[in-house]
Amino acid sequence: MNQNIKLFIIIIVILTTSFVYNKIRPEKKVVELKKEIIYSSEEIGEKLNINSAKLEDYLKAGISLSIATKVFEYKEVVGKVKKLEELVRISGIGEKSVEKLSKSIVVGEGGKVNKLKINSASPKLLKYYGFTKKEIKEIEEYIDKKGVIYSNVEMMEILGEERYRDYEDRLDYN
Repeated sequence: MNQNIKLFIIIIVILTTSFVYNKIRPEKKVVELKKEIIYSSEEIGEKLNINSAKLEDYLKAGISLSIATKVFEYKEVVGKVKKLEELVRISGIGEKSVEKLSKSIVVGEGGKVNKLKINSASPKLLKYYGFTKKEIKEIEEYIDKKGVIYSNVEMMEILGEERYRDYEDRLDYN
């Protein structure tokens, strides 16, 4: 019977403790946190500057990780973004996505133009730089036939003078 009394006392202590704990513990409060938007180095109005923003800035601005990663990778590859419409070159980002992004992102100062090594560029890289499927095919065929593209004269021959002018400051033939 001694054991029954001990068990009874333990149960009473547990129940009493839990009752007292429930009465004295503080109530849970719901706290709303304000979303803090932090911009990299330079703010332009309330929008994020695509040319100076870091990956974390995109996420803090409410852009999904998937889209932010793609945009950041694109920017790292090509360097300075000249206009938001360039982002349609990225697989998985279309005109509607660019339209949505334009509410959070602007093209501002910063970044530097990354040169494209035309003779070793993959089709994906050429697309990133804005070459059309037809131009990519012509570049590949030219390199297959001649070995390398040596100069701007040859690029002008492949693309045409007007189209070449869009790329002349971004091409490296070495």
